[in-house]
Amino acid sequence: MFQQIIANIETNLIFYRRNRLLVAAAIFIVLMLGITTLPSLFFMSSSKQLDQVRTIVQNIHSFAFVLTAGLGLLLVSQHIRDRSVKMVFTRPCLPETWLLSSFLSAAIVAFVLYAGAFIIAVILSALWGIPFPSGIIYISLNEYFQTLSLMAYVTFLSVIFHPVLAALFILLFQEQTFYFLKMLLASGVKAAGEKSFLPFLKLLKLFVDAVYMVIPTFNPYADKTHQVYSTLRGSDANWDYLYPAIAYALTVSALFYFLTVLVLKKKRYV
Repeated sequence: MFQQIIANIETNLIFYRRNRLLVAAAIFIVLMLGITTLPSLFFMSSSKQLDQVRTIVQNIHSFAFVLTAGLGLLLVSQHIRDRSVKMVFTRPCLPETWLLSSFLSAAIVAFVLYAGAFIIAVILSALWGIPFPSGIIYISLNEYFQTLSLMAYVTFLSVIFHPVLAALFILLFQEQTFYFLKMLLASGVKAAGEKSFLPFLKLLKLFVDAVYMVIPTFNPYADKTHQVYSTLRGSDANWDYLYPAIAYALTVSALFYFLTVLVLKKKRYV
């Protein structure tokens, strides 16, 4: 099994390198980051150096977040659309092994990108002679595991829907969207009084509440960690929230891993 995982990871990394869509998207995002970031490196005051480090790290993290989600969106669905997944499973290679390899290969790519952002922050801090903002360690760990949970969620959606529909689903059905609807309906129920449409509003609110509870969140302690994102100081990092956040992200990843395996088996690709 271990050898199969290694072989599948190597194959997946080759797939990433040769996939024109992924390469084009990566080049486009890198160019956009360069256009928005590089000029300010040469035209800024010393007081803005910490802000520039923050901006560069945030931009690379955003790139890693989007790219890793794209890997989850394309890798499994690409094999399904090419009808090559049966050949993969009859090597023999269990779907659990193949999917785990897919998750690990995407996790490796994400790790390289987050580690690259960290190394760049260290180098810039040394070159500019400013103290290294140790809060970046906290932020990198938090966002890396957020990215893994999003990748698992996207992969699950990609085996149910077409990748385009899966992407639209993610954009439309977000936690923030349903939180807004939840608050809006709660206000509507209070304002409705004894009007005839009140039962409908209550039923709709129950539905929205249920969906809000089911849809995964990718930053469960955002309100508790905003300070370290603002200052980048390690003293503002509350590690008591990071550990449960990582546990939550790993739990979400494991859940969607098993759900994806179940769907692959139900669709008789095996």
